[in-house]
Amino acid sequence: MNRQEVKLTVALSQKYQILQAVIDAHMTNAQAAGALRLCIRQVQRLKNQVRRRGPPGVLHGNAGREPHNKLPQPLRQKILVLAATTYADYNFSHMADTLPEDEGIIVSDETLRRLLRAAGHGGKLRHVKVHRRRRQRRNKEGELLFLDGSPHPWFGPQYEPVCLLLTTDDATGKPIWGKFQPQEDRDGCMEVCYRTFLRYGLPLAYYLDRGSQFIHTDHRAEQQGRKVPPTAFQIAMKALNIDLIFANSPQARGRGERINGSFQNRLVAELVRFGIHDCKRATRYLNQVFIPRYARRFGRPPADPTPAWRPLDPALHLPSILCAKHQRTVSNDNTVTFAGTLFQVEPPPGRHHLVHAKIEVQQRFDGSVHLVHPRYGELTAHKIGRRKDLLLV
Repeated sequence: MNRQEVKLTVALSQKYQILQAVIDAHMTNAQAAGALRLCIRQVQRLKNQVRRRGPPGVLHGNAGREPHNKLPQPLRQKILVLAATTYADYNFSHMADTLPEDEGIIVSDETLRRLLRAAGHGGKLRHVKVHRRRRQRRNKEGELLFLDGSPHPWFGPQYEPVCLLLTTDDATGKPIWGKFQPQEDRDGCMEVCYRTFLRYGLPLAYYLDRGSQFIHTDHRAEQQGRKVPPTAFQIAMKALNIDLIFANSPQARGRGERINGSFQNRLVAELVRFGIHDCKRATRYLNQVFIPRYARRFGRPPADPTPAWRPLDPALHLPSILCAKHQRTVSNDNTVTFAGTLFQVEPPPGRHHLVHAKIEVQQRFDGSVHLVHPRYGELTAHKIGRRKDLLLV
């Protein structure tokens, strides 16, 4: 019999020796089945294969054959070229998600990873130590939102860092709305809340860090038992009956921090790819393209499908709530000074003046200033000029 030469692994060599012992009547089928952890019928089948073919009889029938789902060589080469050019800044998973939509190439992220790793793509493998117990997600969408700022060179390493303000739902892991701006501040956070509320309604709670735009930190006042005044953000959320939960460490908001890291990995690559280098265009791309695609890919259904969003009251005027409010007294010349600027107040119908009246100055997130009387509502006022310049004249 012509025996084909074949190189067996140690395990296959031992398997062949056991089957040969059965053929030579040194072992029974039952003993071989126990040693190989196979059924007797399988041992008999393999024994017949070895009789006919010799050592190759222990090999699987597909040994040496190319898998039917192996990528064709031209397609493999095209992927390698794309990975080195168009998608040079994309990670493996991000590229696998983008290829079907942009290039019409369907390939799993694991297949892509093996292909590109073999070609030298990808950085050093990271081994993350898990040392904290993960907090359970809330059950309903809108029950708890994250709001956080992430400073980063979002437009590429050659550009100055800017801040991404992003709000995310805890129950689904879906990003909701975000904005790019030079730095994290109160007005930017107010605008992100405004866009979120208009689109979805009012959430039950926010999970926040202890940034100065969210909460005043005065340890001395706390030790002395004095009350720390609330921030404009706290006042606004209290007016809307939205609970605020403040974390004591970044690790406590791990889920929100992880999505920021994921955005830094994926979003930067897309902004660089499409040549987006300013906050306005980046905000538009983020909310119209990136967030919907990210939510479809990584969002998960909530444990309870009933949403927790509270509908907005049509009579509710959000800009007059999501703002910083200051108390002022109208002067004898019907003027009010705010932030060094003098405003001429027009009295409402039926009044000749508002001298000594207490009014509220609202500093809204769009930069506008509004004067509101508790009885007559919003007043008409004209900016005269800077107070210091007028005094010099």
